[in-house]
Amino acid sequence: MVRISQETISRLCMLSCESVAERLGIEVRRHKALCFMHEDHHPSLSFFGENRERWNCFVCNKGGSAIDFVTEYTELNFVEACQWLCQTFGIPVENYFSAKSSIKTIHTKKRLKLEEEEKSFSKAVAQWILDNNSLTENGKRFLFGKRFLNTEVIKQLNIISIDDSKLLVEKIVKIFDSKVLLDSGFITVTNEKLYFRLFTPCLIFPYYDKEGNLVGIQSRYLGANVDAPRFQFISAQKTRLFNLPILNTMKFGEDLFISEGITDCLALLSSGKKAVAIPSATILPQFDLIKLRTYKLHIYPDQDNAGRLAYINLRKFFINHYTMLKAEQLPEGVKDYSEYYITTYGRQES
Repeated sequence: MVRISQETISRLCMLSCESVAERLGIEVRRHKALCFMHEDHHPSLSFFGENRERWNCFVCNKGGSAIDFVTEYTELNFVEACQWLCQTFGIPVENYFSAKSSIKTIHTKKRLKLEEEEKSFSKAVAQWILDNNSLTENGKRFLFGKRFLNTEVIKQLNIISIDDSKLLVEKIVKIFDSKVLLDSGFITVTNEKLYFRLFTPCLIFPYYDKEGNLVGIQSRYLGANVDAPRFQFISAQKTRLFNLPILNTMKFGEDLFISEGITDCLALLSSGKKAVAIPSATILPQFDLIKLRTYKLHIYPDQDNAGRLAYINLRKFFINHYTMLKAEQLPEGVKDYSEYYITTYGRQES
């Protein structure tokens, strides 16, 4: 009978889950990946810890160590997962198993997605959250006190914030059936208790299509928990551009800015520019991007590798559709447009 010593197990549990994921062929960016356990349109699987030795999906609430990752992703059992990790990362296993137990090939679990298991974005639940919450002092302090953003811009975009998730859950369970709430992706259950899935305190950014229909929600965490994801999406929603209704106010050939992330978009709008936003450097919603071909497009690329890669990929996309995307230059030492806005417009406001 194959045995794995507790010493070996402890050592395997200290392995970087990011490295394990990459060895299994999973793309990892900024310590996140698309979760393989459910239909995931936005990276909801996060790696954390000093050595990224833990992983967790903030949508399906599964997580654990490197061993757990291998058993979830592959058809290997616990002992086989330990064997594979030892072989892959060169960890000696003394004499607990023989060469015959060597794992040469692994197979990933078949995860068939049934049609009835697919969940669509719950507009009713999302709209209730927007209608029954406002911008709290915490949210105002971040948007206006720290970012100096235009109050009318925030109001027009219907941005709210949530501080007390327990109170929200107490109210929402009186309006919607528990199954509806669980299917919506906004609520999760742990030990038979319902919890708000988004980390709070947070800002809530609503996504609308060009016709003004609510199509998605994104949160921006405002708390101090370093392990909490800064941005979260509701998994069921499709990837869209932020602020699409602005296209209804524009003419052919007019200047339009594309930002990486919502906060840069809010800064651009507050400075009087017309702008839309891709959700992040790695999320390019081509279905909506194609709608921008008739405008004169600009971007202030974030001054990091992700920002430059986002610009390159966007530029390639628009060139393939006979449209140019012009990169505007930020002052030297300025990371992104939000920082530029704060150092210029913020000083004027103060």
